[in-house]
Amino acid sequence: MARHRGKLWQADIRTAEGNRLRPTFTTESAATAWEEAARAAVLDGRPLPPTKNTSRGTNGSRDLSLLGTLFDHVARTEWSTMKAAVTLIRNGQACVNHFGRNKPIADISSADIADFRVTLADSGLAQPTINRKCSALSKMLNVAADAGALDAVPKFRWTREEQTKFRYMDDREERAVLAFYKAQGWDDFHDLTILLVDTGARCFSEMLPIHWDAFGPRYSSVTFWHTKTGKPRTVPLTKRAREIVKDRHRIHGTLTGPFSGINKNTFRHRWDDMRAFTGLRDLTPHTMRHTCCTRLVLGGVDIKRVMQWMGHDAIATTMRYMQVRPSDLEDVLRVLEGRDGLAA
Repeated sequence: MARHRGKLWQADIRTAEGNRLRPTFTTESAATAWEEAARAAVLDGRPLPPTKNTSRGTNGSRDLSLLGTLFDHVARTEWSTMKAAVTLIRNGQACVNHFGRNKPIADISSADIADFRVTLADSGLAQPTINRKCSALSKMLNVAADAGALDAVPKFRWTREEQTKFRYMDDREERAVLAFYKAQGWDDFHDLTILLVDTGARCFSEMLPIHWDAFGPRYSSVTFWHTKTGKPRTVPLTKRAREIVKDRHRIHGTLTGPFSGINKNTFRHRWDDMRAFTGLRDLTPHTMRHTCCTRLVLGGVDIKRVMQWMGHDAIATTMRYMQVRPSDLEDVLRVLEGRDGLAA
């Protein structure tokens, strides 16, 4: 029989395959009527009646009791407008692929989530990636709870992410990359690489879409208005970066920005060609950003200004790069080295 669940009423049946369905409704009579019709359909071998009177999302037109429709709702209303929309939606789709579109969200338990984690790990995914996919599931269930379609969100257990080594270029590798682009006559990619390394900008969301009006007088600085954190930041340009922007404005001034003519597909093809030729197969566009931050840290710039330059929202993000600078422990080393008189 229908049960009162918070502000809603929950029907409860089992399908012919043994799956349990517990959609929620706004009234007891609607839940009871659907439950009786559904049981009759199961006995007769007919399709289940639609749950069009079930609890709806905030837009008043969406049944959020099943994972598939919940995913569609969250993808459209939450994730589609975010900068990482493609990744967020992909992670959400992974949850739907595992549980099924017709999975009642009320049936997803902490044990189910733990099993989901094991399945992802068995497929070879790293723990940080698993955390991101479970985060997508958590987001969907929280949206459902806020809309009144779920009484309580099951508990999630998160795996601690280790502080792993990140990839950055040394001077020799940078020279090899730039020399390859020059030899190929691909000046766009030569210039873009320098701007990425010298500013620490994110390639696809910050540097490629940049407009001419983002540069300061005499190209002395650049302001990134649309950033991952939502906070604009301005950084000064190195001499070589200023010269590049000046030359590109002279040649490509009719475009909206210095790199507006670069197609993303062409970028990826030429990037792959560069990696194959130089043997630097683990380089990614984001490696340029790591390189900039690492050089600031190795150069002795204080952590607060590195954080400001890179536009990090949390100091913990910047602190990850401090592992490459051992000089902070040199005073400690002198204490150990000064213990004279001990036998070797």
